[in-house]
Amino acid sequence: MAAKFTNAYIKELAYKWERGLLTDSEKADFEAWYNSHNDKLAEISANYDAEEVIKNRLLNQLVSHMGAGHTEKRYPKRRFISWIAVAAILLLMFSIGTFVYVSESVGFKQSLLTNKNDINPGRNKAILTLADGRKINLDAGTDGAIAEENGMKITKTADGQLIYEVVADPVKQGRRGDKKAEIVYNTIETPKGGQYKIVLPDRSYVWLNAASTLKYPTDFTQENRTVELKGEAYFEIQPDKYRPFIVKNEHQITKVLGTQFNISAYNKEEAVKTTLVEGAVSVVAVSSKENAASALTTLLKPGEQSTVHNGKTSVLKVDVAPYIAWKKGVFYFDETKITDAMNQLSRWYDVEIVYKGDVPDTYFYGEISRKKSLSAVLAILEEGGVKFKIDKTTGTNKLIVY
Repeated sequence: MAAKFTNAYIKELAYKWERGLLTDSEKADFEAWYNSHNDKLAEISANYDAEEVIKNRLLNQLVSHMGAGHTEKRYPKRRFISWIAVAAILLLMFSIGTFVYVSESVGFKQSLLTNKNDINPGRNKAILTLADGRKINLDAGTDGAIAEENGMKITKTADGQLIYEVVADPVKQGRRGDKKAEIVYNTIETPKGGQYKIVLPDRSYVWLNAASTLKYPTDFTQENRTVELKGEAYFEIQPDKYRPFIVKNEHQITKVLGTQFNISAYNKEEAVKTTLVEGAVSVVAVSSKENAASALTTLLKPGEQSTVHNGKTSVLKVDVAPYIAWKKGVFYFDETKITDAMNQLSRWYDVEIVYKGDVPDTYFYGEISRKKSLSAVLAILEEGGVKFKIDKTTGTNKLIVY
């Protein structure tokens, strides 16, 4: 079969088929995929109760997958599933938990949400703290040069970038190569509903997601380039074989020479996830500073993701798209349970999530633009039968999930 007939693509077609959302070209793809397996299905049914065998196999796989936690998704190279088996997949999925294919093509409907209660999406906003303690609101004031310190000019642009440029020669100032020279740090912090892009002194790029903090030196004059991260950021690092780039957080140390990767290290999340897009990185899981030197190092290849949880590291092959989608301006759901999806909405729209009754056993699949208002996003998610209400009456914006 063609390369496009991947497990993920067939799964998407199955969701859309069940909900009557297939386009003519998608119907043709689904039928072509099905017809390519007719011979094998006949071979199976001649010797076994094929439907029962397939149902049992699918049930075991689904139950295993739902309770697997941080394990790699493993699929056989080929699956031979009839239309009856496709229906069985969907029936089994919905008996374990509701799987919702979300699509922006679904028409906006009026629900319990009103324009008065709507909340706008996040935007480029952050607070910059300079070495002398001064705080600069990057969401206010004029664009252009906003400060100069340690031989660096700091510029704010209209499209949400903070750029560091050398204006004084570090060698003449005695900083470059002087290990005793004072290291001057800046800190940029995005609130809920905020994001920002930073161009570091070495011309590396960092995209900082909502509710995140990055602490970094204003000039990389030492033997390495070390920053500290809380929250989530996407990095594009300039190569420098003499000075590795190091990202530290409470639970791990990530070391690179030049690469692109995403780190999610929110305090409220159970684990730290590092997703490698290009190049190579090494990850060291640490439970305290005392054992950092003796901790084991894990090397990642492109398309791999490390998960650090309770001082232990696991690695699996992933589709990187869901983990870097926020940088591209979309929510990307890939069998995303409702609690994880709501955490994303909470950070981007600055709302408190409240569940009325039991947490729905619902999983989302698809993508939605992060430029939409909260009510528009919720109207799409409500296609899965989950209900929402935005409550602004208590002084704190709340999103109630029914």
